[in-house]
Amino acid sequence: MAKQASHPIWLYPNITLRRVIYPLAVAGISAIFAAVVLRQYLQRRRPYQLIWMLALLMSALASAVYVLALPPTSNAVAFRLYYALGAALMPAWLGLGSIFLVAPRRLAEVTLAALVNVGALGAGAVFAAPLDATALARLNGGPGTGVLQPGLWLPLTIALNTFGVLAVVGVAAYTGLRGGGRRLLLANALIAAGDLVVGVAGSMARTGRPELFWTTMLAGWVVIFAGFLLTQPAAQPTGSRPGSAPSSQPRLAAPSGRRPVA
Repeated sequence: MAKQASHPIWLYPNITLRRVIYPLAVAGISAIFAAVVLRQYLQRRRPYQLIWMLALLMSALASAVYVLALPPTSNAVAFRLYYALGAALMPAWLGLGSIFLVAPRRLAEVTLAALVNVGALGAGAVFAAPLDATALARLNGGPGTGVLQPGLWLPLTIALNTFGVLAVVGVAAYTGLRGGGRRLLLANALIAAGDLVVGVAGSMARTGRPELFWTTMLAGWVVIFAGFLLTQPAAQPTGSRPGSAPSSQPRLAAPSGRRPVA
């Protein structure tokens, strides 16, 4: 049998723009977000900035390779990579960054060691799980529910997601409620709300609306990025002297260059 010619996925008439544009939009905003946090890490060398940057790169890569998992390519390796990075590892590493932001160093390092081991086990389970090729061939812009057969990857993914969401939302709420003004409170509220939206995006399949998965993901990342931008220092009024801000100004629980209140 002659080998079928390979063509770019966008040349196929049955690949609608909607199925591609939202994953690529998520990949784009995640990559921009990662570049901003990387710049801050290079300036300040805070461990939580590096961890957040890695998590954002996971989101960008997972969203990009998802496009390769769509039919007609239906690439199984691409789908497993999308699931391992986006569903299992990325939420947990976002949460790990939050832990490094507020927790004592020893506790943060123990959490890192545990996450590395559990995350490696979860990613390995994703790549070892039986895959339903028919379900993969029918992937139509949803999260891919039913493509991987139930196995060890499922409880591990649930555990990693739960840890990530609780850590991000918990730290954002803790920091926002400690004071610092309306801007800080709004910023942390947006970060917490956006992370919750990203965390529940997969439920779109269970509610019978899998086509809303990527639009929900995009909305969540936009809200998180908006919250992050609010954590950046406001421009000083004309004529103000550098360093004139009160020394008691609270530090932020978002990927800015500041450290949390001790």
